[in-house]
Amino acid sequence: MSVKVDEKKCDGCGRCVEMCPMDILRLDKRKKPYVKYNECWYCGVCEIECPRKALTMELPYLIS
Repeated sequence: MSVKVDEKKCDGCGRCVEMCPMDILRLDKRKKPYVKYNECWYCGVCEIECPRKALTMELPYLIS
């Protein structure tokens, strides 16, 4: 999975879901984001836009 969620920090605002240009994030029943489709482009918008800094990107490879 490319996006990791710190559930203690996340308040379920949904900003990450709204801002994802690939439309791959969804909120579960507890209002916590998860990756619904494995089509992430690793743009980092969800991490940048999260007001609680609850999301982090996990790149599967090094970019140099």
